Amino acid sequence: MSQDAKAARERAKAIAEQRRLERKNRKRKCVLCGAEESDKVPLGPHPDGIGPSCKDEGACIARRATAR
Repeated sequence: MSQDAKAARERAKAIAEQRRLERKNRKRKCVLCGAEESDKVPLGPHPDGIGPSCKDEGACIARRATAR
């Protein structure tokens, strides 16, 4: 087996893994209010490191209040 074929196969595995991770992360939800990530609700890292949370804190608080 040539080194080029092995390198190409490894590269294909890396691309496939990257695509799986992108698909998995596409449907992230806010850990505080449960809103699914979209253009209107962009998520970022939570300051305490507990997971993704809404970037707009005011809207997140409002969604949590209406959910209760």
